[in-house]
Amino acid sequence: MRLRTILAASIPVLALAAGIAIAQTRTPARISVWDGVYTDAQAERGHTLYMQNCSRCHGADLSGTYEIPPLVGRFMPYWSGSTLDALFDYVSTAMPLDRPGALGAGANADIVAFLLKANGFPAGAKEFGTTSEAQKTISFDAVRPMQKKKSAKAR
Repeated sequence: MRLRTILAASIPVLALAAGIAIAQTRTPARISVWDGVYTDAQAERGHTLYMQNCSRCHGADLSGTYEIPPLVGRFMPYWSGSTLDALFDYVSTAMPLDRPGALGAGANADIVAFLLKANGFPAGAKEFGTTSEAQKTISFDAVRPMQKKKSAKAR
C-alpha cells in the first residue's frame, strides 16, 4: 500500500521533470534584429572593416552599383524572414569577392553589426556573436514586429 502511494505521488513530479527536460531541448526563443543584437562600438569597428574590405565594390554609402547589390534598401527584403546565421555565413564564405573567406569570424560579425546599423536596426548592450547557435536565434525582420500589448492585469 505504501509503495503504491509513493508511486502515485511520484508520477506528477516525474511528468513535470520530463516536461522541463523537453522544454530545455527545444530551440531557444527567437529574438529580432529590432531587439538590439549588436553594440555601437562593434558597429564602429565594422564600419572601419567595411571601408577597408567592402566599400570598393558596394560603395562607401553601401548603395552598390549596377552589377553589385546595395547593402541598404532592397537589401532588407532579401534577407527578411531568415535568421542572422544565414547573412553571417554568406559574408563569411563569399566576401570579399576577391578574397572569399579571408576575414575572421570577429571581423565578419563586426561588419554584420555595421550593416544592421546602416539599415536602421537599433544597437543594444551585447555584441553580435560569432556562433551559429546564437545567430540562429535572431530573426531578420525587415519590418519591426508589433509589440504585444500588456494585459490590463499586468499594468
